[in-house]
Amino acid sequence: MPEVLTSSQRLAGHLLGRPLGDYVTEKRAQERPRWSWQDIADQLADDTEGEVAVSAESLRQWYGAEAVAS
Repeated sequence: MPEVLTSSQRLAGHLLGRPLGDYVTEKRAQERPRWSWQDIADQLADDTEGEVAVSAESLRQWYGAEAVAS
């Protein structure tokens, strides 16, 4: 079954030019600096010029298991 994305996830993917999950996984995989969920949420807002503002907790719930598995 295809993953159902929220409107925020779709908009972020469109503005970033790649899936939001890939963006998050890349940030979480970096060791230095170590990106917290809050750091990623803040950077996402910056990278989308404020168009996508999601909480760190939303990102963790959406991608937490995925980011840990990679």
